[in-house]
Amino acid sequence: MDRESLCRTLTLASAFKEGDRAVGGVDDGRLRAEARQVLLASTVADIHRIALVDDRVSEELARGRDRSHDSELGSWPVARVRDALLGPGAADWIRTCGRALSSEVIAAVAKVMTRDELSTVARASAMPAGEGARAIGGVRHFGSRIQPNSPGDDEREILFSIFEGLAHGCGDVIIGLNPAADDLDTIVRLERLLEEVVRRLELPTRFCVLSDLVKQHAAQRHTRVDVGFQSLAGTSRALAGMVGLDIDGVAELARGFGGLYFETGQGAEVTNGAAEGVDMGTLEARTYGVARRIGQSAPVWTIVNDVAGFIGPEVFATADQLERVCLEDVVMARLHGLTMGLDVCATFHMGIAPGALRDLTGWIVERAAPAYLMAVAGNADPMLGYLTTSFREHAPLRRRAGRSMTPAMSERLERLGAGGDTPRPGPETVARLSAQYARAGGDRRPLAVLEREGQRTLAGLQERGWDIGLTDAVRADVRMETIYRHARTALYATLDEAVIRDAASRPLVVRTAAIDRDDYLAAPPSGERLRDDDAHKIASLYRLRRPQVQLVASDGLNANALNEQLRVIFPGVRQALTGAGHHVGEHDIVVRNGRVRAGYDIGGCTGADIVVHLIGERPGTGLNTLSAYVTYGRDAAGASRWSRDLPHSATTAVCGIHPRGKTPDAAVTEIAKVVIRAVAQRRSGVGLE
Repeated sequence: MDRESLCRTLTLASAFKEGDRAVGGVDDGRLRAEARQVLLASTVADIHRIALVDDRVSEELARGRDRSHDSELGSWPVARVRDALLGPGAADWIRTCGRALSSEVIAAVAKVMTRDELSTVARASAMPAGEGARAIGGVRHFGSRIQPNSPGDDEREILFSIFEGLAHGCGDVIIGLNPAADDLDTIVRLERLLEEVVRRLELPTRFCVLSDLVKQHAAQRHTRVDVGFQSLAGTSRALAGMVGLDIDGVAELARGFGGLYFETGQGAEVTNGAAEGVDMGTLEARTYGVARRIGQSAPVWTIVNDVAGFIGPEVFATADQLERVCLEDVVMARLHGLTMGLDVCATFHMGIAPGALRDLTGWIVERAAPAYLMAVAGNADPMLGYLTTSFREHAPLRRRAGRSMTPAMSERLERLGAGGDTPRPGPETVARLSAQYARAGGDRRPLAVLEREGQRTLAGLQERGWDIGLTDAVRADVRMETIYRHARTALYATLDEAVIRDAASRPLVVRTAAIDRDDYLAAPPSGERLRDDDAHKIASLYRLRRPQVQLVASDGLNANALNEQLRVIFPGVRQALTGAGHHVGEHDIVVRNGRVRAGYDIGGCTGADIVVHLIGERPGTGLNTLSAYVTYGRDAAGASRWSRDLPHSATTAVCGIHPRGKTPDAAVTEIAKVVIRAVAQRRSGVGLE
């Protein structure tokens, strides 16, 4: 067997998922069954001999594999490895031999298993992290990550989301916040906020701001960073696109943290054009290999979270595909020796309704036995705009699984008056936690006064649509269905011609290669490439003087975000940059069915130094939010770097723009500052200081 035939066999043996079409996957049961038979007969040594990808990741994974069992295991066919995992000593076998298996062998084993077999292995194995009453991931433990995101990184919204999560018995694994803004000042401020919560309430948990290791390393000069975060991938090219570093660079930074939190998810490499011809499941296994290898050089408390379903229908088109991938990923992570959690989630353009996702989540908790799940206020993340597990689902899920949170967190929540494994959610508990937080911070007013103040804040958040302190399940379901309908409407909204006329300077409206809206949603590459005739139009705009800055707007996944805010942002950014002495292109370019990489295409056509690309973002927050992607398209020598393959790590994002998040006026100021810094430093993205 050679590299090409192994790649093809692994791809065809996979349970069909939409994202594998890009590397030759087919929805043909006969071909898949034949490929699985080939894998079952392949030996461990056969697979170990072949490097699927010629890159640094492959080199490091090979270097980190335990070879002490090669003489014994090398002759084993994949079928025998599967049988060992299904036997009574599976957990001991994994602990002894798991590190002797390459990521590709582990992927092969997962592909030949049925769902019932995957479930058997998942439930029989556990890879705990930590010790004693705070240990997570054991056979009796089922935990959660509180994800208290806010569209504008508002501290009250973050705090009360945390209090709500604690009131439902969540947060024993980690409190992990995705920042809406990814600048250093914001990261430092949010790290300090999370540390205050954990310290004041004496919570036996960890905390993390999910930026990246590069920015968190810089933040360490200003504040304590408890847990370092990084999204990972299975190829060097994909890693560079995420963080601008290869595996050894990520590992070097990881050594500077006392805890590590990695996020993964099948499809990241495919959607970023960095799959190197390898299927999604095998790449995911290699990603776990990356986490295992980093853990060898930075042996600290480490967890992994699989964000299954976060990308969209181009990766998993159905709940059935999502169910299969959760089982596969838990098993592959366990075989790599990792403490593994899941974010059982769906984007709104996948079309999986909230109730259907709740049912699927319950099944996966029983069958896949993840160490923990995500937990948010009200099923839809208020900043990222996707469906996931709500706070209120966790106590019933623990009962259903027959497992519990860590004893340390249960005892602490009981002392705080929130209950432990039997939580006491509601506005009174949220207000009580708010009062105790304020008192621990030095506020000497009576607790009754502080609780009344907390109740007023809570009522204000409820009026703004937050699912915090709600005990009426019907009201909560109505709120969620309203958000779902809003999101589905936004996905098919169109840019308003009147808005374009009012907001844009001498606008040129162009289209991408997407045939229609459904094609755009199902096939992302179609929205990354301009139509040839429109590319020629853009290239002919500036025959005498190319612009220093080119403004671009795309409908993205929510044209209504532009319809509501473009009249403020386009003229505001133009005025701010012109006033600072920068030459902004005379024509604003408006793209129908456009994605981020369409802006890179436009950068190449115009020859601009910088593109400021406004895009309507993921609907599902109940708000029409947009983001600005600022990209400097030249290298240190001044030569053009513009290409649709430009890594996203070269781009700086200003996210969560909305009157109730980062206001349009504030966004104008921030975008202008980013552009000015990018011009001065001749870089953007992870390299921007």
